[in-house]
Amino acid sequence: MGKHKAEMHMITWEAPGLSRPERRSARREAQKEAARLRKQWNRDSGQNNVKGLARRTFAAGGEARARNLRASGLISRPEVREASTFTLAGAFPWVSQSGLGTVRGFIGMVTEGGGMWCVDPWECYNRGLITGMSCVLIGTVGTGKSTTTKAWVKRMVQAGRRAVIMSDPKAEWVIVAKGLAPDGVDPEITIGVPGKVINPLDPGKRPATNQSGDALDDHEWVRMVRSRRASVMKTIVQVLSKQRMSGDENLALTQAIAAAAAAKGEDLASMTPQTPIAQAAVISPTIPDVIHHLYNPSEEDAEVTQGAGRSVANQLRQLVDGDLAGLFDGPSTVAMNEDLPMIVFNTRPLGELSVEARKIASHCVSSWAESVFTNRDSGQRIAVYEEGWENMDDEPALERMVRQWKLARDYGLFNILILHKLKDLFRAGDEGSRARELAMSLLADTDIRVVHRQKSDQLAATGEMLRLTASEQEEISRAPKGQALWKIGEQEGRMVKTIRSKLEGELFDTDHAMAAA
Repeated sequence: MGKHKAEMHMITWEAPGLSRPERRSARREAQKEAARLRKQWNRDSGQNNVKGLARRTFAAGGEARARNLRASGLISRPEVREASTFTLAGAFPWVSQSGLGTVRGFIGMVTEGGGMWCVDPWECYNRGLITGMSCVLIGTVGTGKSTTTKAWVKRMVQAGRRAVIMSDPKAEWVIVAKGLAPDGVDPEITIGVPGKVINPLDPGKRPATNQSGDALDDHEWVRMVRSRRASVMKTIVQVLSKQRMSGDENLALTQAIAAAAAAKGEDLASMTPQTPIAQAAVISPTIPDVIHHLYNPSEEDAEVTQGAGRSVANQLRQLVDGDLAGLFDGPSTVAMNEDLPMIVFNTRPLGELSVEARKIASHCVSSWAESVFTNRDSGQRIAVYEEGWENMDDEPALERMVRQWKLARDYGLFNILILHKLKDLFRAGDEGSRARELAMSLLADTDIRVVHRQKSDQLAATGEMLRLTASEQEEISRAPKGQALWKIGEQEGRMVKTIRSKLEGELFDTDHAMAAA
């Protein structure tokens, strides 16, 4: 009896490829077979009843009969039908939540449904899921944001991208970079150690094309280098003086930089996109050279600037005689190997310096690194800004970051800004100030937002700034370590658990000091 009952309830899929008459004939045969099974079922039930066994028991509604909406109905004899998983998903919904359709940058599993979660910014951009190539990743201490970032970046690098860690104040990324680097090659550039000098006035790498895709001519290249040098020097002076420069001071500084380059015999026009970076840096002007020409301008320059260069030179002397002496005031003794999978600027030795000194160091490192990889020839690269909150009260740093955020697509860059909480953006200045507008512009230009657990007093601000639903706010308020809400463009947010291997767990461990204690 059980065998016949099972046969009667098997689901039938019509075989593809049959003509309509053939399908009708097959259906009639199936109906005949169903009738035969029904008779067999009734015969077996009657025999059991004769033996004194109960035929069946029924629910309170009584026996299932035809057309009383209680019978399960009979389905024709099983046949094979092929269908795609997309079609079958309509018949069996809510079994597993889908990912984005990208295959690189594996993160982990979606907590609701267990779907695999992969986020590759370049794939997302090509699919139209995002329009901006930047990400903000937030989470309080101990929520797993460091592991998530390292796992994500490492896997994108293993998929063919390159990465630059713009600042590593805890030296956590160094071991990851060394694990990805070829044997015998050091991917670490330590900042703040005697003998390790970076000259922020190095010209960097000459691009082959401009932003329009046309060949970059000599005039554009010279203008690009001069603009970058003037920008970083102006920023340094404003950080040291804590005020904006006057027009005369700006002019005096620009003329001193040009005079220092001419005195060195630098010929930018002779550089080509194939010129080695280290070779181009040999005759670059240095900050002491600029200070010398600020103190000793030509008669014509002195008359035009009315001696404004002396006050600028006095400010810059702090780089030669102060906390940063020997770090940025000479020819570069380190080189940036742009072919490495990952390069890390280890800024841990700067931790004991003053806030102003750290800001200046950040500007010098950023300008030097960006002169190499912010061009269309460097390929697809990831720039990670650890401890991004330190830059939020630095208006020149915000200006540089906003500019890079907006040009990321032209350069093939993907920027990751790491914060503890979104309210760190409020450090930029009062509401309505230019600094606050720049900070909000950074957030507006990020199409990928990753939110780890937030404290209760931060939930309202986080939800408002990211336009989170009530359920999403509740999810991040109780998310365990290693889980985060991922918001990709206008897509629905997904709670994702980061998965790491045993080896990755050892590479990403940031609690070794506490464990040893």
